[in-house]
Amino acid sequence: MRTVGALALVCAAFLVGCGRPAVGVVDTQRVLNESVLALSYQKQLNDREKLLAAELSIAAQRLDRRALEQQRLAYLRELQQLRAELEERLNRRLREVVEEVARRERVRIVLVKSAAVVGGKDLTDQVLEKLR
Repeated sequence: MRTVGALALVCAAFLVGCGRPAVGVVDTQRVLNESVLALSYQKQLNDREKLLAAELSIAAQRLDRRALEQQRLAYLRELQQLRAELEERLNRRLREVVEEVARRERVRIVLVKSAAVVGGKDLTDQVLEKLR
């Protein structure tokens, strides 16, 4: 048990003692709330949802209950697919930007800020700047 503790201390000392931050953190919630890219994807999703709701409202006047429910389920599937596609695009771009900022800032590990209990260099501002 002592060996594991000593090894952990040596690793921690190595990571911290390199003269540069070993760990960076990114506040992903802030990125979602503030980045132009995330906000534009959310707007696309909201606009599509409003359009489909309007179409469903019009269809309600001409379709029977069963057909209307089928249409509603089709619209929900379409929205889920669009949401998944936009999330994948955003995640891919976010990973690219975080990797780029981490290389530039010379950090070895980047964590989601909510998972980082203490410490780490906050890279959120640089990530947001790159996502503009």
